[in-house]
Amino acid sequence: MRQIGIAAALLALGTATISAQSINKFVISDEAAKKTLIKNEINVDTAEKITQACVEFAKKNNQAVTVFILSPTGQIVHSYRMDGQVPINIETAHLKAQSVLYTRDSSHQRANQVANNLALQMRWEPLGVFPVSGGLPIIVDGQMIGAIGVGGGSKDEECAYTALTAVVGPQPPLAPPTPPPAAPAAP
Repeated sequence: MRQIGIAAALLALGTATISAQSINKFVISDEAAKKTLIKNEINVDTAEKITQACVEFAKKNNQAVTVFILSPTGQIVHSYRMDGQVPINIETAHLKAQSVLYTRDSSHQRANQVANNLALQMRWEPLGVFPVSGGLPIIVDGQMIGAIGVGGGSKDEECAYTALTAVVGPQPPLAPPTPPPAAPAAP
């Protein structure tokens, strides 16, 4: 029995070490963390790779997008605007990423929650929650290391999700389609 317990403890330690090594590839260095006092923050190299993967997705789908990647505290780590983007495309990409930081889930999930709830829409709007698909948390080893917001295309969420899974690995599943508006009540 004791050997089984030791083997289980070694396995758990090995898993924790592998997990720490996994997240360390994507977050800021220990030296940078000493300055910021935050460790689990997406690093610039990873943010650039995610952005490039998203741009490649957009090009394959004949779209132009704007991408914002924010740290968990809301600072811009990386942003990119493809040619042909107008100010609203840029602003909505940023709003989508910021919304993820406030809610800790996808902006599409929030869109589903407010789809038929005007009161909830009105409560969230002053807080800066922008319930439109295209914003996703960036999750590694169960930790949110940043947020991505994509705007300007018709496949913003798919662009972000494809890029995240290609660069950092599996992500939480996407929200289901937004429910259609409720039919008006009969008089």
